[in-house]
Amino acid sequence: MNPIPSGRRRLPEVVPQVEVKALRFGPQYMERKTLADGTLVTLRVVRPSDSALLAEGFERLSPESRYRRFLGAKKVLSPAEVRYFSDCDGVNHFAIGAVVERADGSEEGAGVARFVRLPRNPLAAEAALTVVDARQHNGLGSLLARRLFSAAAERGIRELQFHVLSTNQPMLSLLRKLGRPAEHRANSEFDGDVLTIAVQVRGVAPGTAA
Repeated sequence: MNPIPSGRRRLPEVVPQVEVKALRFGPQYMERKTLADGTLVTLRVVRPSDSALLAEGFERLSPESRYRRFLGAKKVLSPAEVRYFSDCDGVNHFAIGAVVERADGSEEGAGVARFVRLPRNPLAAEAALTVVDARQHNGLGSLLARRLFSAAAERGIRELQFHVLSTNQPMLSLLRKLGRPAEHRANSEFDGDVLTIAVQVRGVAPGTAA
């Protein structure tokens, strides 16, 4: 849906002082929710040990879902990309994942939402959201997005920027539901018809406590 650069970014010039352990969406965060089809998912912050889950989840994405997420064809995630996507500092790079417990007790990745703070504008961040095909159309994308906005708010971020294909109607519809976009423009940085949509972060996202 929306790309986050695979290479590590330079840290923002000014970073708000945040005590991660004191945040609701800190390392200790865990929340269980039931999706529309009755599936029980656990939400938690992505950690380095989730690298295998992320790699497996990518393999379960259809070519269309991969194209929407990376704005182009994507056959594999490199080891460096897997490491980048799973090793987040929790302040400038934050990711929240949804997992489903299998019958044998192991976890299966269902979706991930993340943001990366912009180096020259620490009050804004690029954001991305991915849900594996088997878990789509059950409210998981909306749930992850709302939690992402809440996590951004408590880290001092005031705007999330999404890069979205103009044909990606599910994502465009979701962003409209989250709030009126502050900016909606074509993005010449990417090949194809890509929009950059900036959505304001205003305190706790609606429905977060639900």
